[in-house]
Amino acid sequence: MVPEFLPVSDEIVLTAFRPEDKSDLLRWMEDSTIHQFTLSIPFPYTDADADAWLHKTREMEEQYLARPHWAIRTAAGQLIGSIGRQMKDSANSHCDEVGYWLAWPYRGKGLMSLVTQHFCNYWFTYSPLIRIEAGVFHTNPASARVLEKAGFDYEGYQRRKVFRNGQYLDVLLYARLKD
Repeated sequence: MVPEFLPVSDEIVLTAFRPEDKSDLLRWMEDSTIHQFTLSIPFPYTDADADAWLHKTREMEEQYLARPHWAIRTAAGQLIGSIGRQMKDSANSHCDEVGYWLAWPYRGKGLMSLVTQHFCNYWFTYSPLIRIEAGVFHTNPASARVLEKAGFDYEGYQRRKVFRNGQYLDVLLYARLKD
């Protein structure tokens, strides 16, 4: 059974995405930095993109009987970000990849490291995962710091791993293992 929410702190909670999150998604996705440092978030972000994302999160919960993608919310319930796992092989895989974004007013305060740490602890406890990976564009040192603070270890430099916006980008590979 998937819990309704995961408390992270007195100020932050993880929940399912809701239809009423659409307006916050559209507002936060106006920030081109989110697109710049993620692989699958389009820019500009449209109503159709928000609808597709909300549909996908519900569909994945039904398919996997788990919640791969969580909304990051303030204690008051406002959507301020997202964290999720890719479910690359299956819900029962021993290895997967994490991805996240956070709205600009909340960055630089240590929230994403805390959220990532709690998210990984949850999956290590309630699934067969023993390894969670994350790839960070070499141009995004802030995300590398998030991962390091969340207990991830740097494992390598992948040259020209991603073709994005007309250029090849190097990726820093991080991983966290179940204790």
